[in-house]
Amino acid sequence: MEALKSLLQNMDLGALLGNLLPDLSTVMGRVEMAIRLAVMAGPLIMLGLGLLFLLAPPKEANYGLGYRSWWGMASLEAWKYTQRLAGMIWSSLGAVLTIVFAFLCNGLRGMNGMDMVIRGAKCIFWELIFVAAACIAIDVMVMKAFDRDGFRREPGQKNKKER
Repeated sequence: MEALKSLLQNMDLGALLGNLLPDLSTVMGRVEMAIRLAVMAGPLIMLGLGLLFLLAPPKEANYGLGYRSWWGMASLEAWKYTQRLAGMIWSSLGAVLTIVFAFLCNGLRGMNGMDMVIRGAKCIFWELIFVAAACIAIDVMVMKAFDRDGFRREPGQKNKKER
């Protein structure tokens, strides 16, 4: 037992742990990179999908690819209108959010880990708010342009219930 005590007293635990644990600056660099990727993924995906809907929209309504809503899938004309509208709104919003969040991510350097995580969570929360607002705006605009059956509304046309 005495031999074990003397061995432990002579051992330098700091040097041993220093060799086993990774360098803290490397770990913080990985955390910073992960937060940057998480924050920038949303706007870049939105920009990419917006450009896809705008430049190469699906030819007909489907359940796999495209911006889907009840009114947008009711007719081919409504589908094309919805894809074009979603493409314009999403690509514009995606480009703006990419620029804004790139500047916000640039400020992550030099922050401690918890502050980085909190700022990243706030950025992702605001991204979700902007995506929800864009989806609501697209749906409202399509509802104003088309009825539930997919026919284009006339400028002064009232709903069936109001007639």
